Amino acid sequence: MRALFIGRFQPLHWGHVKVVEWLLTHYDEVIVAVGSADKAFTQDNPFTPGERLEMFRRHFGANCRLLYCTVPDTGGSSSLWGAYLRHWCPPHHVVYSNNPWVVATLKHWNIDVRSHPQFGNYSATVVRQLMSQGDKKWRDLVPPAVAEYIDEIGGVERVQLLYGKVYKDGR
Repeated sequence: MRALFIGRFQPLHWGHVKVVEWLLTHYDEVIVAVGSADKAFTQDNPFTPGERLEMFRRHFGANCRLLYCTVPDTGGSSSLWGAYLRHWCPPHHVVYSNNPWVVATLKHWNIDVRSHPQFGNYSATVVRQLMSQGDKKWRDLVPPAVAEYIDEIGGVERVQLLYGKVYKDGR
C-alpha cells in the first residue's frame, strides 16, 4: 500500500523526517507531497519546491520506497484540494496530515485521511524565526544535510531578507 504525507516542508525538519520514517515502517511506499508548490520567497514559504525536494534527497538519498510530487494551492477554492491531490500526485491509498484544513477538505472528497504521531515539538515556523534572528539553534532542528544545503543556497540570508532583517555586513 501507498501512503501520502503532505506538508509545506519550509524547511524539512526532524519532525518531518520522523514521520516519514514511521510511515516507511507501515507502508510499502510513501509519497511526499510538497504543498503550496506555487509559493516561494515569502516569510511563510521562503524555499522553492525544487529546493524542498532537494532537502529530502539530501537527507534520504535515493530511497526507492519514497516518491515525490508537488501540489500548488487551489487559489482559494478549498473544495478543489482533493482533486488537486489526485491530479498532481501518484495514486495512493491513504493520506496523512495533522493540518485541520487539509483533513476537512480531503474528507469532503471521501479521501481516507489520518493523523500521524507527533515526534517532538518541531516547527518549521520556529526554524524560520531562528534563522531570521541569526540564531544558529535552527541547525539542531533540521538534519545536517539540510542545514548544509540551506547554507549552500544562502537560505538564512534569504529568510533574513524576507523578514526584513539586515545582513551581517550591513547591506
